[in-house]
Amino acid sequence: MHAPNARSPRPRRPLLAALAGLALPAVPTLAVLLGPSCDSADDSEPPQPPPTVTREEPAAPADAATPGRPAEPAPVEVAAAPSEPAAAEQPPPAPIGIRLASRTILAYAAPRYGSDMRGRIDLGSTFAIYGMVEGTGCSGEGWARVDHDSYACLKHALVDDRAPVQRPILPEGLLVPYIYAKPKADRKGNLLAEVPRHRNRAALLSGREPVDYLVANRQYAFVEELEIPGHGEFLRDEDDQLVPTGELKFEKPSEFHGRELATRPIPDGLAPAWAISREADLRRAPSLKAKIEGRLEYHQALDAKPDVVSGGGSRWIEIPDALGAGVPGYVEASKVRVWTPGLAQDDIADDEIWVDVDLAQQTLALMKGQKPTFITLVSSGTGHKPNTATPKGVYRIRNKLAYGPMRNRPEDAEDSPYHVEAVPWVQYFYKRFALHGAYWHNGFGHRKSHGCVNLAPRDAKYVFERTGPHLPAGWMSTYEHADRPGSVVRVRKGTEPVPDRRTEPESGPDDEPLLARADG
Repeated sequence: MHAPNARSPRPRRPLLAALAGLALPAVPTLAVLLGPSCDSADDSEPPQPPPTVTREEPAAPADAATPGRPAEPAPVEVAAAPSEPAAAEQPPPAPIGIRLASRTILAYAAPRYGSDMRGRIDLGSTFAIYGMVEGTGCSGEGWARVDHDSYACLKHALVDDRAPVQRPILPEGLLVPYIYAKPKADRKGNLLAEVPRHRNRAALLSGREPVDYLVANRQYAFVEELEIPGHGEFLRDEDDQLVPTGELKFEKPSEFHGRELATRPIPDGLAPAWAISREADLRRAPSLKAKIEGRLEYHQALDAKPDVVSGGGSRWIEIPDALGAGVPGYVEASKVRVWTPGLAQDDIADDEIWVDVDLAQQTLALMKGQKPTFITLVSSGTGHKPNTATPKGVYRIRNKLAYGPMRNRPEDAEDSPYHVEAVPWVQYFYKRFALHGAYWHNGFGHRKSHGCVNLAPRDAKYVFERTGPHLPAGWMSTYEHADRPGSVVRVRKGTEPVPDRRTEPESGPDDEPLLARADG
């Protein structure tokens, strides 16, 4: 957490590398999510650790066992885990040109307005075209193929030569697309001070009144932190509006990252696990009376015995070699999460990439056929209020969004109001429910959301890049369709069977996640 007047340095973001290529939209309000959001902005439990430099954890040597940090068991490879995006679709041929969107452009299933939507390209983004085609209702340059089987009218596109960039764009030094902050507030959500928003630098310097003030329970996205002589430090958003930093709470996105099994295979007879408590004590025996020999670090990755041991006043998980070579340690089962496989999904092909979420252990596995290739912790819906539990079932990813805002449902406006801007790596699989990155908490392994499946930023990006439908470079969103179905997502609780909901209708205004301007 940031203490007042004691913020750690953050990377500055002058004009964004993205703006140099005009790849970010100048009007963020074009990315609007309709209907209720599924997410919680609560970051009160557990507290976030101090910020550190983004890095990969090196594997500890096998002889480095010390109390509280188990040695690595001898690995036994159990699954092929490609490091490259596993759901890569057949790439289109070389483009015949590049275009720049001068306003929002929609991609369609056929070269005519009114056909099924395939995706969206935002103002300021460059995108590839692969051929000109005959179509109807489009003036100017006409219709072009913009992906394998998607078409866009080039009426609002300009010739360009800058290569399209995969969205969202990550500035150097950041795990997420933006600098995120919200007005400081007390525990009841009451603002500690008014935070003005100025139209631009010129308006600030001329002494004009602010255009408005930031509201409580809202996370704002900014592109740059800068100092203005005589006025202090400010954050600038994509509309060039300026907000003073003094009464803002900056978010520190979690640096947690899951486990790639190609790099760290699961040892024979063990299971991937993580400590999800800051009081995960290691004992020499499975008993509350046994001496505490060490403590696991929060989110420490482990290899554990998958079976729970009962007795000694609690339930226990055994960690081999935790207290030295050949000396196991025991930790209370409630203080760790252990991944266990679910029932076989029989209609999955051997080379098919899909997502398996276990609500019981708050884990997510990226699967290839029936084998995991990547496993991590998530935060699912709390279920504390109606419609806040993550629904169990088998689904498909129906559409993907590089980033967009999420907010409370109208019926929750009084009890739990919130609004979070630019939520990254969003993958809708059922109605308003999605997999997505969460930059506002570090409680992965705990239920925290209003129904969505939260992933740490690095994990959200990793999974997003490996699932279908593929998001073409320069595009903000894309939809699945019959010829390109989205990746399967199964949400289960342990090994309980779940209903297949891939054919359930999802029509209705509250279920549509994307509001796109007509571009006719």
